[in-house]
Amino acid sequence: MEENKNLNPEPVKAEETAAPDDKAAKKAEKEAKKAAKKAERAEKKAAKPKKLKNEALLRRGGYSVAITAAVLAGLIVLNVLVNALSKRFVLEFDMSSQKENSVSEENIDYLKGLKDEVTVTVCAEEEGYTGGYMSYYAQKYGVSSDASDYYKQTVKLLDKYPNYNKNIKLNYVDTQSSEFTEISQKYSNETLNYGDIIVSSSKDGNERYKILGFEDIYNLSEDSTYAAYGYSMSTVSGNNVETAVTSAIAYVTSSKTKKVALLTGHSKDDYTADYQTLLKANNYDITVISDSMVSSVPSDYDAVIIAAPTTDFLGGELDALSEFLENDGKLGKGLLFFASDSAPYLTNLYDFLSQWGISVGEGVLFETNSQNHIPDDPMTMGVYPASSDNDITSGMQLCITGHNVPFTTAFDSEGSITVTKLISSLESTVAAPVGTATDWTGADDYAKQAYPAVIEAKKMEYDDDNNEIASYVFAFDSYEFISSVYNEQSSVSNKNLTLACAERAVGAENTGISFVSKTITNESYSDSVSESSANVIRIIFMFILPIASIAAGIYIFIRRKNA
Repeated sequence: MEENKNLNPEPVKAEETAAPDDKAAKKAEKEAKKAAKKAERAEKKAAKPKKLKNEALLRRGGYSVAITAAVLAGLIVLNVLVNALSKRFVLEFDMSSQKENSVSEENIDYLKGLKDEVTVTVCAEEEGYTGGYMSYYAQKYGVSSDASDYYKQTVKLLDKYPNYNKNIKLNYVDTQSSEFTEISQKYSNETLNYGDIIVSSSKDGNERYKILGFEDIYNLSEDSTYAAYGYSMSTVSGNNVETAVTSAIAYVTSSKTKKVALLTGHSKDDYTADYQTLLKANNYDITVISDSMVSSVPSDYDAVIIAAPTTDFLGGELDALSEFLENDGKLGKGLLFFASDSAPYLTNLYDFLSQWGISVGEGVLFETNSQNHIPDDPMTMGVYPASSDNDITSGMQLCITGHNVPFTTAFDSEGSITVTKLISSLESTVAAPVGTATDWTGADDYAKQAYPAVIEAKKMEYDDDNNEIASYVFAFDSYEFISSVYNEQSSVSNKNLTLACAERAVGAENTGISFVSKTITNESYSDSVSESSANVIRIIFMFILPIASIAAGIYIFIRRKNA
């Protein structure tokens, strides 16, 4: 019989039935917590302001704005600073080949060392000087063409003077003003015209002044356009304002004037006009003595000039020169002699010079080196310093002269006289016969050698106090040292040399500055800029700056992109 099965199972234990319910509850609780946290995060995220996608871009943009603002501010400050400095210093760069738009370094150095107060008064208002009034006034001198560029150049250079020294005062005075009336009354013994420049300085209550007129400042050239109608007209061909004003400053601040006697009685032609202008610009007082017979030379002269004599001197005249140079044993005098190839052999004068160690030959120098003479003119050549150690020729490159008479030195030293070669020709030079033409072909038959072109003879002794005293004789083998058409070229040292010799001859080489005239001959600034300077500017602005700007732009772009 089957076993009776229990169809009513025993009830499950409480812990067995409760376990699954508890797990479900925990799971639900966990999920609830998760949901709560998620909701909390969502709530916080909703409450927090949204972050812009281009915030980094804006940050970089902010930096750019700040940098741009800083650069602009820097440029403004720089502009103000440069403007302020320009009122005290010259901040310009002169690119013209002859430095025609700036004051020369020698004059700048002199002006900076000036200790006396100087007033430069222009008898015109600044606007009127550069405008029509000056052009109208220039008609008084027959100036027919417009020279306003020269007038502007004058004002530009004048305005620089106070920048070099605070002791220099520059005033422009309206000729219609009461101030000009007072100035006219002050200089009542002078005739003041529109555009005149008054340079004055006072010391110990005494005023010294110099008035520069139109012809002192500007070079005038004859204009033959209307000559057929009987009119004589001129054009302004150069500007001497720098030399005129600076030498006037030296004149009014100096207590010394150098006196020179120019003997012209034995010269057929006068080649000294330019030399006189140069010397006067350096405060020389020149007296022209045209007597054919000079019995004496007053001792109040510092030096004597004999230029291109064509007739011989008498014995008495040469005795007078010897007495002048001897100066009663005090020496301290000078003689400057310029030879002429057109003169016959001047026996007496040349014998006198030989006593000073200077021998004058016959003929004319002929340069066989085609690289050292003017094209098609072998008799106009370059001559060069004989030594780099000589104080007079130091810094000089070459002189250009023609019609050179052959010189030699009679001795190097004899008694108290010492002879020095200052300038010499090249060894490719020959002494050709008198009257030789430029197409001469006989040079191969003559000995080539270097000839001294300028000789210095110094007679030196000692005074009772054992101080050195000396008289000088300077001999130049051509009058073209003072009249050559090449004298105005800045690379040619003719003017510097003849002035330096004159300064030594009068005993003034260490007393002040020398002013070698610089003539501005280019009306247009663009015409005076050299080709090399123009090329530099083209390269800078057409290549260097654009390339640098592009490179900087690429660099900044890459940096920003990778930031």
